[in-house]
Amino acid sequence: MDSMVFYDEEDDMIQDQDMDQEYEFEYEQETITELYDLCLKPTFIHTAEHFIPLLAACFLFKLISQCSFIPHKLIHGVSIIIGFLILRHYVPESLHLLSIFIVTSYIYLNLPKKYRRGFGVFIPSIFIILYCELYLEPVSWHKIRGVLMIAVMKEISIAIDQNETNEKPIFWEYFGYLFCPVTSIFGPWTSFKDYAEFHRQQLWNLRWILKTIGYFILGLIFLNISNCGSNWIISENSGKWILAYRDALSFRMSHYFISSISSSFLLLGGFSENLITITKPIEIELPRSLVQVVISWNIPMHTWLKIYIFRPGKREFGKFGGILLTYLASSLLHGLNFQLAAVLLSLGFYTYIEFQLRAVLASTFNACISSKKCPKNQCQHEKNSLNCWWIMGVNIGFTALTMFHLAYLGLMFDTSETQETGYNYLHTLEKWSKLGFSSHWIAFATYCAYFLIR
Repeated sequence: MDSMVFYDEEDDMIQDQDMDQEYEFEYEQETITELYDLCLKPTFIHTAEHFIPLLAACFLFKLISQCSFIPHKLIHGVSIIIGFLILRHYVPESLHLLSIFIVTSYIYLNLPKKYRRGFGVFIPSIFIILYCELYLEPVSWHKIRGVLMIAVMKEISIAIDQNETNEKPIFWEYFGYLFCPVTSIFGPWTSFKDYAEFHRQQLWNLRWILKTIGYFILGLIFLNISNCGSNWIISENSGKWILAYRDALSFRMSHYFISSISSSFLLLGGFSENLITITKPIEIELPRSLVQVVISWNIPMHTWLKIYIFRPGKREFGKFGGILLTYLASSLLHGLNFQLAAVLLSLGFYTYIEFQLRAVLASTFNACISSKKCPKNQCQHEKNSLNCWWIMGVNIGFTALTMFHLAYLGLMFDTSETQETGYNYLHTLEKWSKLGFSSHWIAFATYCAYFLIR
């Protein structure tokens, strides 16, 4: 009997191994039909079902907020209640911290102005971020980081605007703004003025419906490319740089997914159509420069950083100091994470070097090769792509260099197990060392070229 049992277990093990080998073989030979059944269709359906509560909340918020007979106080109260329930449904871990931050930051905003000048406007935000970094479980902090980041950006914008105009929101307006169900989870950042005027956007027509549905479907398409398409098109047998491009592409597609979904929520929730352009995928995938990528990556956040960080920093520390301060602030907003800080600070140096080098070249040769494209039909350069063949070649070369940098930097954000807790410095250095730190060496060579010809 014992020998029979042993034989049966061994036979089962052999059969399991055969089944595993067969499964692996079938997966490598996956057809389009199998890709659709095993990945595309489940991703599409499960994601759509996941967002049903948020879609319903946004529509309910628009329906109530645009009723002319409802007082504004009640509308802000509805924003607080719906936002609280949505946060409780999706990220319950954030509720107590977000509530504490909103209450303490509102108290801080009501302190005498001498305590809220300069660096003081960042005090509540720095405290909440440091607390999360030091005392919160990494998994929980990684999950709620985006929610707190949006709240922090809203608080800082109100604090700085209040110092300039001496106007502060009433407490229910402030609470409604930070709890707003349309933007509290996925963003994007919207100004308090945009929030206060959302009830005036009386859009109830077929075009509004089609655009809302269109952005939502577009987001699902980006998600399927990120989860399924990129790995199916580019196999694991490809070279390391092709794999780096694939992983970076998957990360960018996930960002386009969140941005498109957020645009759909903005429209459905009643915000202005002027706010729905959050990212520009074409300008990122086929970029003229890294400067263009930074601007097009997250337009609302770029606007926030430019108004509330870069411009004040430039007045105090000069242009380079303003740029460095901007990327440091962006790193802090995303949490004290080595990988994010390394990528963002690298981007800061890269964009500064590229901008300065191309500005010098454009001025020296009077050619349209600067980082930012001249406005259509308003180019003041003597040489441009229409009358000089090498201009297009130079710009294409910088485009290729930008795509190279994006593959190198985006490789960090892969789908490894550490993504749920945040990536550490060893993960970053290991990834970059496999590519020989080539992007940083090229950036250094670019700076040397700029230093010699400036």
